Amino acid sequence: MKTFSILYFFIGTIIVSPVMANFQTAQDTLHPEKSLYETITHIRKQNDFLNVKLNTRMAFHSAISGGDREQSAFRMDYLRLEVTGNVTERIYYKWMQHLNRSNKPNSLDNMPSSIDCLGVGFHITPTLSAFAGKQYADFGGFEYDADPAEVYSYSDIGDYITCFLVGINLSWWFTPTQEIRFQITDARSDKAEEHDEIQPEGYKTAKTPLGYTINWNGNFLDERLTTRCSFSLFHEGRKQNIYFLALAAAWEQENFNMYIDGLYSVEEIDKLGILSEISGNAEQPYRATHSDYFSLVSRLNYRIFPKLNIFVKGSYETVSARSGTNLPEQGKYRTSYGYQGGIEYFPMKENLRFYLLYRGRQIDYTDRAMTFGMKNEHPQYLSLGLLYKIPIY
Repeated sequence: MKTFSILYFFIGTIIVSPVMANFQTAQDTLHPEKSLYETITHIRKQNDFLNVKLNTRMAFHSAISGGDREQSAFRMDYLRLEVTGNVTERIYYKWMQHLNRSNKPNSLDNMPSSIDCLGVGFHITPTLSAFAGKQYADFGGFEYDADPAEVYSYSDIGDYITCFLVGINLSWWFTPTQEIRFQITDARSDKAEEHDEIQPEGYKTAKTPLGYTINWNGNFLDERLTTRCSFSLFHEGRKQNIYFLALAAAWEQENFNMYIDGLYSVEEIDKLGILSEISGNAEQPYRATHSDYFSLVSRLNYRIFPKLNIFVKGSYETVSARSGTNLPEQGKYRTSYGYQGGIEYFPMKENLRFYLLYRGRQIDYTDRAMTFGMKNEHPQYLSLGLLYKIPIY
Protein backbone atom coordinates (compact mmCIF):
# COMPACT_ATOMS: atom_id res chain seq x y z
CA MET A 1 0.00 0.00 0.00
CA LYS A 2 2.87 2.38 0.75
CA THR A 3 4.18 1.90 -2.79
CA PHE A 4 0.87 2.90 -4.35
CA SER A 5 0.42 5.80 -1.92
CA ILE A 6 3.68 7.26 -3.19
CA LEU A 7 2.55 6.72 -6.78
CA TYR A 8 -0.84 8.32 -6.17
CA PHE A 9 0.86 11.36 -4.65
CA PHE A 10 3.10 11.87 -7.67
CA ILE A 11 0.26 11.17 -10.13
CA GLY A 12 -1.75 13.90 -8.45
CA THR A 13 1.21 16.23 -8.70
CA ILE A 14 1.49 15.64 -12.45
CA ILE A 15 -2.24 16.17 -12.99
CA VAL A 16 -2.30 19.41 -11.00
CA SER A 17 0.98 20.75 -12.44
CA PRO A 18 -0.45 21.86 -15.83
CA VAL A 19 -3.00 24.00 -14.00
CA MET A 20 -0.36 25.55 -11.74
CA ALA A 21 1.89 26.13 -14.74
CA ASN A 22 -0.54 28.78 -16.01
CA PHE A 23 0.49 30.98 -13.07
CA GLN A 24 4.21 30.73 -13.84
CA THR A 25 6.10 33.64 -15.32
CA ALA A 26 9.17 33.45 -17.49
CA GLN A 27 11.29 34.15 -14.42
CA ASP A 28 9.93 31.24 -12.38
CA THR A 29 12.20 28.69 -14.06
CA LEU A 30 15.63 28.59 -15.59
CA HIS A 31 15.67 30.06 -19.04
CA PRO A 32 16.16 27.05 -21.37
CA GLU A 33 18.82 28.92 -23.32
CA LYS A 34 20.85 29.81 -20.22
CA SER A 35 23.29 27.55 -18.38
CA LEU A 36 23.60 27.41 -14.60
CA TYR A 37 26.87 29.31 -14.92
CA GLU A 38 25.16 32.16 -16.80
CA THR A 39 22.20 32.22 -14.43
CA ILE A 40 24.38 32.41 -11.30
CA THR A 41 27.08 34.78 -12.57
CA HIS A 42 24.92 36.86 -14.95
CA ILE A 43 27.80 36.57 -17.42
CA ARG A 44 26.78 35.65 -20.94
CA LYS A 45 28.96 33.10 -22.75
CA GLN A 46 30.93 34.69 -25.56
CA ASN A 47 31.86 31.57 -27.52
CA ASP A 48 30.91 27.96 -28.20
CA PHE A 49 34.25 26.41 -27.23
CA LEU A 50 32.90 24.63 -24.15
CA ASN A 51 29.39 23.36 -23.43
CA VAL A 52 28.65 21.14 -20.44
CA LYS A 53 25.40 19.31 -19.69
CA LEU A 54 24.42 16.66 -17.16
CA ASN A 55 21.79 14.36 -18.62
CA THR A 56 19.84 12.68 -15.82
CA ARG A 57 16.83 10.40 -15.37
CA MET A 58 15.60 9.10 -12.02
CA ALA A 59 12.44 7.16 -11.27
CA PHE A 60 10.57 5.03 -8.78
CA HIS A 61 9.94 1.63 -10.38
CA SER A 62 7.30 -0.72 -9.04
CA ALA A 63 6.93 -4.32 -10.26
CA ILE A 64 3.24 -5.05 -10.82
CA SER A 65 3.50 -8.70 -11.87
CA GLY A 66 6.15 -11.13 -13.01
CA GLY A 67 8.74 -8.62 -11.94
CA ASP A 68 10.78 -10.68 -9.53
CA ARG A 69 13.92 -9.67 -11.45
CA GLU A 70 13.96 -6.27 -9.75
CA GLN A 71 12.61 -4.80 -6.55
CA SER A 72 10.40 -1.74 -6.24
CA ALA A 73 12.80 1.10 -5.57
CA PHE A 74 14.06 4.52 -6.56
CA ARG A 75 16.84 4.26 -9.12
CA MET A 76 19.08 6.61 -11.06
CA ASP A 77 18.54 5.10 -14.51
CA TYR A 78 20.64 7.57 -16.43
CA LEU A 79 23.49 9.89 -15.46
CA ARG A 80 25.66 11.09 -18.33
CA LEU A 81 28.04 14.04 -18.51
CA GLU A 82 28.11 15.62 -21.96
CA VAL A 83 30.92 17.97 -22.98
CA THR A 84 30.95 19.41 -26.49
CA GLY A 85 32.45 22.38 -28.25
CA ASN A 86 33.73 23.98 -31.42
CA VAL A 87 37.49 24.51 -31.52
CA THR A 88 37.25 26.35 -34.83
CA GLU A 89 34.58 26.73 -37.47
CA ARG A 90 35.75 23.44 -38.95
CA ILE A 91 36.82 21.39 -35.90
CA TYR A 92 34.62 20.23 -33.01
CA TYR A 93 34.78 17.63 -30.24
CA LYS A 94 32.45 15.43 -28.18
CA TRP A 95 32.85 13.67 -24.85
CA MET A 96 29.89 11.81 -23.33
CA GLN A 97 30.47 9.65 -20.26
CA HIS A 98 28.18 7.90 -17.79
CA LEU A 99 28.96 8.60 -14.15
CA ASN A 100 27.28 5.43 -12.88
CA ARG A 101 29.00 2.79 -15.03
CA SER A 102 32.29 0.91 -14.89
CA ASN A 103 35.45 2.74 -15.90
CA LYS A 104 37.37 -0.47 -16.57
CA PRO A 105 38.76 -0.38 -20.14
CA ASN A 106 37.52 -2.99 -22.60
CA SER A 107 40.20 -5.33 -23.88
CA LEU A 108 39.89 -4.61 -27.61
CA ASP A 109 39.30 -0.87 -27.95
CA ASN A 110 40.87 0.10 -24.57
CA MET A 111 37.85 2.28 -23.80
CA PRO A 112 35.57 1.90 -20.78
CA SER A 113 31.90 1.13 -21.34
CA SER A 114 31.07 4.28 -19.37
CA ILE A 115 32.22 6.40 -22.33
CA ASP A 116 29.62 6.59 -25.08
CA CYS A 117 31.35 9.14 -27.26
CA LEU A 118 34.85 10.62 -27.31
CA GLY A 119 36.38 12.05 -30.44
CA VAL A 120 37.01 14.88 -32.85
CA GLY A 121 34.92 15.94 -35.82
CA PHE A 122 35.81 17.91 -38.94
CA HIS A 123 33.60 20.04 -41.20
CA ILE A 124 35.55 19.48 -44.39
CA THR A 125 33.11 21.40 -46.59
CA PRO A 126 29.57 22.72 -45.96
CA THR A 127 28.20 19.33 -47.10
CA LEU A 128 31.01 16.94 -46.08
CA SER A 129 32.09 16.08 -42.53
CA ALA A 130 34.01 13.36 -40.67
CA PHE A 131 34.35 12.10 -37.10
CA ALA A 132 37.05 9.92 -35.49
CA GLY A 133 36.85 8.27 -32.08
CA LYS A 134 34.25 6.38 -30.07
CA GLN A 135 30.83 7.14 -31.52
CA TYR A 136 27.28 6.05 -32.22
CA ALA A 137 27.18 3.12 -34.62
CA ASP A 138 25.26 4.44 -37.63
CA PHE A 139 22.45 1.89 -37.58
CA GLY A 140 19.07 3.06 -38.82
CA GLY A 141 16.02 3.24 -36.59
CA PHE A 142 14.41 6.01 -34.57
CA GLU A 143 14.31 4.17 -31.25
CA TYR A 144 18.04 3.63 -31.61
CA ASP A 145 18.66 7.19 -32.87
CA ALA A 146 16.84 8.89 -29.97
CA ASP A 147 18.56 10.35 -26.93
CA PRO A 148 19.00 7.25 -24.69
CA ALA A 149 17.74 9.18 -21.66
CA GLU A 150 14.40 9.63 -23.43
CA VAL A 151 13.95 5.92 -24.18
CA TYR A 152 12.38 4.63 -20.99
CA SER A 153 12.53 0.99 -22.08
CA TYR A 154 14.16 -0.41 -25.22
CA SER A 155 13.05 -3.22 -27.48
CA ASP A 156 14.96 -6.51 -27.31
CA ILE A 157 17.36 -5.54 -30.11
CA GLY A 158 17.77 -2.06 -28.64
CA ASP A 159 18.63 -3.63 -25.28
CA TYR A 160 21.23 -6.06 -26.60
CA ILE A 161 22.87 -4.27 -29.53
CA THR A 162 26.26 -2.60 -29.04
CA CYS A 163 25.54 1.06 -29.73
CA PHE A 164 28.92 2.77 -29.26
CA LEU A 165 32.08 1.67 -31.07
CA VAL A 166 35.49 3.12 -31.89
CA GLY A 167 36.07 4.06 -35.51
CA ILE A 168 35.63 6.73 -38.16
CA ASN A 169 32.70 7.95 -40.23
CA LEU A 170 32.11 10.21 -43.21
CA SER A 171 28.90 12.17 -43.78
CA TRP A 172 27.86 13.72 -47.11
CA TRP A 173 24.71 15.79 -47.65
CA PHE A 174 24.35 15.23 -51.39
CA THR A 175 21.14 17.30 -51.40
CA PRO A 176 19.84 19.78 -48.78
CA THR A 177 17.48 17.08 -47.45
CA GLN A 178 19.36 13.80 -47.99
CA GLU A 179 22.47 12.42 -46.34
CA ILE A 180 24.73 9.42 -46.90
CA ARG A 181 26.94 8.20 -44.04
CA PHE A 182 29.72 5.62 -44.28
CA GLN A 183 31.31 4.23 -41.15
CA ILE A 184 34.11 1.81 -40.24
CA THR A 185 34.35 0.70 -36.60
CA ASP A 186 35.54 -2.15 -34.44
CA ALA A 187 33.07 -5.01 -34.62
CA ARG A 188 33.01 -5.18 -30.81
CA SER A 189 34.62 -3.63 -27.74
CA ASP A 190 36.26 -6.67 -26.18
CA LYS A 191 37.91 -9.87 -27.34
CA ALA A 192 35.66 -12.79 -28.25
CA GLU A 193 37.68 -15.28 -26.22
CA GLU A 194 36.75 -13.40 -23.05
CA HIS A 195 33.08 -14.39 -23.36
CA ASP A 196 31.90 -16.84 -20.72
CA GLU A 197 30.26 -19.26 -23.13
CA ILE A 198 32.21 -21.88 -25.07
CA GLN A 199 32.90 -20.81 -28.65
CA PRO A 200 31.56 -23.04 -31.46
CA GLU A 201 33.73 -25.76 -32.90
CA GLY A 202 36.04 -24.40 -35.59
CA TYR A 203 35.51 -20.78 -34.56
CA LYS A 204 38.50 -18.48 -34.83
CA THR A 205 38.53 -14.81 -33.94
CA ALA A 206 38.73 -12.51 -36.95
CA LYS A 207 42.21 -11.05 -37.41
CA THR A 208 40.60 -7.73 -38.32
CA PRO A 209 37.27 -7.58 -36.45
CA LEU A 210 35.77 -4.54 -38.16
CA GLY A 211 32.26 -3.42 -39.00
CA TYR A 212 31.13 -1.48 -42.06
CA THR A 213 27.91 0.53 -42.21
CA ILE A 214 26.28 2.61 -44.92
CA ASN A 215 23.38 4.79 -43.84
CA TRP A 216 20.93 6.93 -45.81
CA ASN A 217 18.85 9.61 -44.09
CA GLY A 218 16.24 11.73 -45.82
CA ASN A 219 13.71 14.47 -45.10
CA PHE A 220 10.67 14.95 -47.35
CA LEU A 221 7.36 16.84 -47.55
CA ASP A 222 8.65 19.94 -45.77
CA GLU A 223 10.45 17.69 -43.25
CA ARG A 224 7.22 16.03 -42.14
CA LEU A 225 8.51 12.64 -43.37
CA THR A 226 11.92 11.44 -42.21
CA THR A 227 13.60 8.20 -43.25
CA ARG A 228 16.45 6.15 -41.79
CA CYS A 229 17.89 3.20 -43.69
CA SER A 230 21.14 1.32 -43.11
CA PHE A 231 23.02 -1.88 -43.90
CA SER A 232 25.89 -3.17 -41.78
CA LEU A 233 28.43 -5.96 -42.17
CA PHE A 234 30.51 -7.06 -39.18
CA HIS A 235 33.42 -9.53 -39.28
CA GLU A 236 32.92 -11.39 -36.02
CA GLY A 237 34.99 -14.50 -36.84
CA ARG A 238 37.33 -15.45 -39.65
CA LYS A 239 34.46 -17.17 -41.45
CA GLN A 240 31.50 -15.73 -39.55
CA ASN A 241 29.83 -12.43 -40.41
CA ILE A 242 26.89 -10.42 -39.10
CA TYR A 243 24.45 -8.77 -41.54
CA PHE A 244 22.18 -6.08 -40.11
CA LEU A 245 19.45 -4.22 -42.05
CA ALA A 246 17.38 -1.33 -40.69
CA LEU A 247 14.47 0.45 -42.40
CA ALA A 248 12.59 3.20 -40.58
CA ALA A 249 10.27 6.13 -41.18
CA ALA A 250 8.85 8.91 -39.02
CA TRP A 251 6.01 11.39 -39.48
CA GLU A 252 5.66 14.70 -37.65
CA GLN A 253 3.03 17.42 -37.79
CA GLU A 254 2.07 20.07 -35.27
CA ASN A 255 1.27 18.24 -32.01
CA PHE A 256 1.56 14.66 -33.31
CA ASN A 257 4.50 12.48 -34.33
CA MET A 258 5.23 8.80 -34.73
CA TYR A 259 7.87 6.40 -36.03
CA ILE A 260 8.13 2.78 -37.08
CA ASP A 261 11.35 0.75 -37.20
CA GLY A 262 11.95 -2.53 -38.98
CA LEU A 263 15.18 -4.32 -38.02
CA TYR A 264 16.56 -7.62 -39.26
CA SER A 265 19.82 -9.28 -38.23
CA VAL A 266 21.29 -12.44 -39.74
CA GLU A 267 24.20 -13.70 -37.65
CA GLU A 268 26.48 -16.55 -38.63
CA ILE A 269 27.67 -16.48 -35.04
CA ASP A 270 25.32 -15.10 -32.41
CA LYS A 271 26.30 -11.47 -31.70
CA LEU A 272 23.21 -10.10 -29.98
CA GLY A 273 23.28 -13.05 -27.61
CA ILE A 274 19.59 -13.71 -26.92
CA LEU A 275 19.68 -17.11 -28.61
CA SER A 276 22.91 -17.95 -26.77
CA GLU A 277 21.20 -17.08 -23.47
CA ILE A 278 18.59 -19.74 -24.25
CA SER A 279 21.21 -22.37 -25.07
CA GLY A 280 23.19 -21.14 -22.06
CA ASN A 281 20.76 -22.99 -19.82
CA ALA A 282 22.26 -26.25 -21.06
CA GLU A 283 24.62 -28.23 -18.81
CA GLN A 284 27.46 -27.05 -21.03
CA PRO A 285 26.72 -23.44 -22.14
CA TYR A 286 27.83 -22.57 -25.66
CA ARG A 287 27.57 -19.71 -28.11
CA ALA A 288 24.89 -20.26 -30.73
CA THR A 289 25.50 -20.05 -34.47
CA HIS A 290 23.27 -19.00 -37.39
CA SER A 291 20.84 -16.88 -35.41
CA ASP A 292 18.10 -14.70 -36.84
CA TYR A 293 16.51 -11.62 -35.23
CA PHE A 294 13.50 -9.64 -36.45
CA SER A 295 12.03 -6.54 -34.79
CA LEU A 296 9.18 -4.09 -35.41
CA VAL A 297 9.02 -1.08 -33.07
CA SER A 298 6.68 1.90 -33.14
CA ARG A 299 5.92 4.89 -30.91
CA LEU A 300 3.22 7.59 -31.16
CA ASN A 301 3.26 10.94 -29.33
CA TYR A 302 0.41 13.42 -29.02
CA ARG A 303 0.70 16.83 -27.34
CA ILE A 304 -2.75 17.31 -25.84
CA PHE A 305 -1.48 20.58 -24.32
CA PRO A 306 1.75 22.52 -25.00
CA LYS A 307 3.27 21.12 -21.80
CA LEU A 308 1.56 17.72 -21.71
CA ASN A 309 2.36 14.74 -23.95
CA ILE A 310 0.79 11.29 -24.03
CA PHE A 311 2.48 8.38 -25.78
CA VAL A 312 2.16 4.71 -26.58
CA LYS A 313 4.84 2.34 -27.81
CA GLY A 314 4.79 -1.25 -28.99
CA SER A 315 7.16 -3.89 -30.31
CA TYR A 316 7.00 -7.32 -31.91
CA GLU A 317 10.22 -9.37 -32.02
CA THR A 318 11.32 -12.89 -32.82
CA VAL A 319 14.47 -14.95 -32.21
CA SER A 320 15.17 -17.93 -34.44
CA ALA A 321 17.90 -20.38 -35.39
CA ARG A 322 18.68 -20.75 -39.07
CA SER A 323 19.80 -23.75 -41.10
CA GLY A 324 23.26 -24.90 -40.02
CA THR A 325 22.82 -23.88 -36.39
CA ASN A 326 24.64 -25.74 -33.63
CA LEU A 327 21.39 -25.87 -31.63
CA PRO A 328 19.43 -29.13 -31.72
CA GLU A 329 16.75 -27.66 -34.02
CA GLN A 330 16.37 -24.76 -36.41
CA GLY A 331 13.28 -22.56 -36.22
CA LYS A 332 11.74 -19.99 -33.89
CA TYR A 333 12.75 -20.05 -30.22
CA ARG A 334 11.30 -16.83 -28.78
CA THR A 335 8.63 -14.21 -29.50
CA SER A 336 8.17 -11.06 -27.45
CA TYR A 337 5.44 -8.42 -27.42
CA GLY A 338 6.40 -5.16 -25.74
CA TYR A 339 3.97 -2.39 -24.84
CA GLN A 340 4.22 0.97 -23.09
CA GLY A 341 1.95 3.88 -22.37
CA GLY A 342 2.52 7.05 -20.43
CA ILE A 343 2.21 10.75 -19.89
CA GLU A 344 4.93 13.43 -19.84
CA TYR A 345 4.72 16.90 -18.34
CA PHE A 346 7.17 19.62 -19.48
CA PRO A 347 7.22 22.57 -17.03
CA MET A 348 10.07 24.36 -18.85
CA LYS A 349 10.17 23.54 -22.53
CA GLU A 350 12.15 20.36 -23.29
CA ASN A 351 15.04 20.08 -20.84
CA LEU A 352 12.92 19.03 -17.83
CA ARG A 353 10.04 16.59 -17.77
CA PHE A 354 8.10 14.47 -15.30
CA TYR A 355 6.67 11.20 -16.51
CA LEU A 356 4.40 8.35 -15.53
CA LEU A 357 4.99 5.11 -17.44
CA TYR A 358 3.31 1.71 -17.57
CA ARG A 359 5.27 -0.95 -19.44
CA GLY A 360 5.16 -4.67 -19.96
CA ARG A 361 6.55 -7.43 -22.11
CA GLN A 362 5.04 -10.79 -22.95
CA ILE A 363 7.82 -13.30 -23.72
CA ASP A 364 6.73 -16.60 -25.23
CA TYR A 365 9.15 -19.49 -25.74
CA THR A 366 8.52 -22.31 -28.17
CA ASP A 367 8.69 -25.98 -27.21
CA ARG A 368 12.23 -26.23 -28.61
CA ALA A 369 13.32 -23.41 -26.26
CA MET A 370 11.57 -24.99 -23.30
CA THR A 371 13.79 -28.06 -23.66
CA PHE A 372 16.53 -25.75 -22.31
CA GLY A 373 14.38 -24.96 -19.29
CA MET A 374 12.97 -21.65 -20.52
CA LYS A 375 9.58 -20.51 -19.19
CA ASN A 376 7.21 -17.88 -20.52
CA GLU A 377 7.43 -14.49 -18.83
CA HIS A 378 5.17 -11.44 -18.53
CA PRO A 379 6.84 -8.73 -16.40
CA GLN A 380 4.93 -5.46 -15.91
CA TYR A 381 6.11 -2.25 -14.24
CA LEU A 382 4.83 1.14 -13.23
CA SER A 383 7.40 3.94 -13.17
CA LEU A 384 7.22 7.54 -12.05
CA GLY A 385 10.18 9.80 -12.55
CA LEU A 386 11.82 12.87 -13.96
CA LEU A 387 14.28 13.57 -16.73
CA TYR A 388 16.42 16.69 -16.46
CA LYS A 389 19.06 17.81 -18.97
CA ILE A 390 20.94 20.20 -16.72
CA PRO A 391 22.76 22.94 -18.68
CA ILE A 392 25.82 23.44 -16.49
CA TYR A 393 27.93 25.67 -18.77
